[in-house]
Amino acid sequence: MFEINRGRINLLLSTTAFTVSSAGSVLLHIVLAMAIYAKTGSGLMTSLFISLQWLPALLVVLYRSDWEHGMNPRVRWYVLDLVSAVLTLPILFLVVGEHYLPVVLLLLVRGLVDHVNRINKTVAARALFPKEKVTHYASFLQTGYHFGIGLAAIVGIFLASRVDIRLVVLIDALTFVLSAALVYFTRCVEQVDYQSTAPRKSLASRIAEYRDALAGDRRLLVCAMLMPLTATFFQGSYSVLQPIFPVQKLGLGAAAVSASYVLASLAIIAGSSSFSFFCKKYRLFERAFVHTRVLVAALSLLAAAFYLASVWTADPIVSAVAFTLMIVLFEFVWMMGYGGTVAYAPKGQLGSVFGISFAIGCFLASLLAAGVGMLLDYLGNDFVQLVGLLMALFLSVVAFAVMGEKRETAAYSDGTSS
Repeated sequence: MFEINRGRINLLLSTTAFTVSSAGSVLLHIVLAMAIYAKTGSGLMTSLFISLQWLPALLVVLYRSDWEHGMNPRVRWYVLDLVSAVLTLPILFLVVGEHYLPVVLLLLVRGLVDHVNRINKTVAARALFPKEKVTHYASFLQTGYHFGIGLAAIVGIFLASRVDIRLVVLIDALTFVLSAALVYFTRCVEQVDYQSTAPRKSLASRIAEYRDALAGDRRLLVCAMLMPLTATFFQGSYSVLQPIFPVQKLGLGAAAVSASYVLASLAIIAGSSSFSFFCKKYRLFERAFVHTRVLVAALSLLAAAFYLASVWTADPIVSAVAFTLMIVLFEFVWMMGYGGTVAYAPKGQLGSVFGISFAIGCFLASLLAAGVGMLLDYLGNDFVQLVGLLMALFLSVVAFAVMGEKRETAAYSDGTSS
C-alpha cells in the first residue's frame, strides 16, 4: 500500500525542482544558440557558446571537488538556485541590444554556480532520502534532470523562433525561484555531518584521493567509470553526427535533423526513467555485484550493436529506431554508473567522486567531439567505419572493467590479493 512519508515528499519536491530548473536553463541555451547563429552566421561562435555546457564542470573541479562542508546541502541547494536566478536577470537587458559577449560571460559564471549545485544535489540525496532507499530515490532525482533537458530540447526546437528571447530569459529566472521554493519545503530525514569550514586541497591531492577511493572499492571504480565512458563514446560522438548523418547518408533534410533531437530527448528520458523503476523493483546495488557486471556487459554490447546498425542501414525508419534504442540503452548504463556511485562512494567523498567523474566525462566528450569531426574528414564520411572503431574501443574498455572485477572477485575467494 502506498504510504505518504517525508522521504517521498522530499523526492517529489526535489525531483520537480531539478526538472523545472534544468528545463529553464537548457531552453535558454537553445534559444540563445539559435539567436547567436542568426546574428553572426558563425558556426565557430555558436559552437563556442554551446561549449559552455562542458566548461563549467571542468573549471569547478579544477578549483575544488569537495562540496560537503560549510552549509547543509539542502540549504545550499535553494540558496544557489536563488543566486542563479539573480545572475539570469541582467540578461534581460543585454539581449535587447544583442550584446552577446557579456551574455556568454554571464552564463559562464552562472554555469559555475549551477555545476556546484549539481554536485551538491547528489550530496543532498543522502540527507533528503532514507538511507535504505537513497540509491533508487537518487536515480529518480537524476531522471528529473533528464526529463527537464528533454522537455526543453523538444520545446526549444519547435518554439524557439516563435517566442521573444526576453520571455525565455524571464522564464528561466523564474524556474530557479520556483526550484528554490520547492527545495525550501523539503526536510532532512538523515543526519548530515558537515564541517563548518574545510581547506581547499590542491588538484593533485584531490585526484589522489579520488584514485584511492576508486582503488579501495572495485565496485565504485566500475560505476564511476561508466559515467565518463558512456558520455564520451556515445554522447560525444552522436551529438556530432546528428546534424550530418541524416543529410549525408540518408539524403534527408533539416526536418530529419530536428526529429533526431526529439528522438534523442525522448530516449534519454526513457532510459533514465526505466533505470529508476528497475532499480526500485530489483534493488540492483543491494545484490551481489556480479549482477551489475553482467548487466553492464550485456547492455553495452546491445547499445554498440544498435549504434552500428543506425549508421549501417540506408532505411531512415530502421536507422531512427536503432538510434533511439541505442540512446535508451546507453542512458540506462550511465544511470547504473550514477546509482552505483551514490551507493558505493565513501562517506564525505560522494560529491568529489561524482564531480570528478562527471568532469572527466565532459572533458573527454569534448575532445572526442572534435576528434570525430576530424575522423569523418579523414574517412570520407564513412560512418560505419567511424562508429565501428569507436564501439570497438568502448567495448574493449568495458570488457577490461568487467573482467577485471571478475578476476578480483576470484582472487578474494581464493584468499589472495589481486
